[in-house]
Amino acid sequence: MPESTSSAPHLAQASTRTDLVSWGAQPDALAGNSQSSGRVIYKGPGGQPESGLWICTPGRWRLAIPRDELCYFVTGRADYVRDNGERVEVVPNTLVLFPAGWAGECTVHETMRNTYMLTAAASDAAVPSAALALRDPLSQTNLIDWGLIPTMLEGASHTSGKLLYKGPQGRSESGIWRCTPGRWACHVTRDEYCHFLAGRSTYVHESGEVIEITPDTLACFPQDWRGVCTVHETVTKVYMIR
Repeated sequence: MPESTSSAPHLAQASTRTDLVSWGAQPDALAGNSQSSGRVIYKGPGGQPESGLWICTPGRWRLAIPRDELCYFVTGRADYVRDNGERVEVVPNTLVLFPAGWAGECTVHETMRNTYMLTAAASDAAVPSAALALRDPLSQTNLIDWGLIPTMLEGASHTSGKLLYKGPQGRSESGIWRCTPGRWACHVTRDEYCHFLAGRSTYVHESGEVIEITPDTLACFPQDWRGVCTVHETVTKVYMIR
C-alpha cells in the first residue's frame, strides 16, 4: 500500500526525500526569496490537524502561528525571533514547540528541512506561552520511566520519555518517547505525529496492513487506529498527540 494511502500515512527516509512538491515563495517576505517545498502526509477532517515534511531556502519573512505546532528540524540553520524579543535558534536535530499565537520573524541562513504537526485546536490562552526547544533528542539520558506497556501480548516493553509541552486541558502533548522490545496491542486514542529516530518496529493494522518502521520514518497515526505493534529493536521517537 502506498505510504500516503496507508491506514497510518508515513514517509521513510524523511531527511533525504526528494520527491517533494513546490509550495512556491514564502509569503510575507522581508528579505531574500525563500522558496518552500514539501509533502503533506496527513490531514484530518476539515484539513486539521496537518502533518508532513517542509523545506525552506534562505531568506527572512514574517510568520504568525495560529495553532500549536511541533517541528523537528533535521537539517539547516535558522533563527526565529518573536515580537517580544524571544529567540529560538534552530540547528540540525532541534525539536521546537511553537504555541498558538506565536508571532514574529524567521531568518533561514541555510536551507532547513523539518517534519511537523499543526494541531486542530486554536489556543484558549489569552497570552501565548514561549516556544520550547530541545536539542539532540537521541542524546537525552534524563528520560523518565513511564512504565510497562499495559496491553502486552508478548515480552515486556518498557517505556520512558521526556515531556516537552502539554497544552491547556491536555489539548496537545509533545516530547520524546522510548520503548524497549516486545509485542503489544495498540489503540491510538488521538491523532499522533511520530518521527522515529532510532530502532525498528512493525505495526500491523487490524485490516492486516503491515507498516515497517525504521530510523528516520515520519508517521501519523489517526485517531482510533487499532492494531498490534512489535518493537524489534528499542525505538526512540519525537511525538505530538492532539
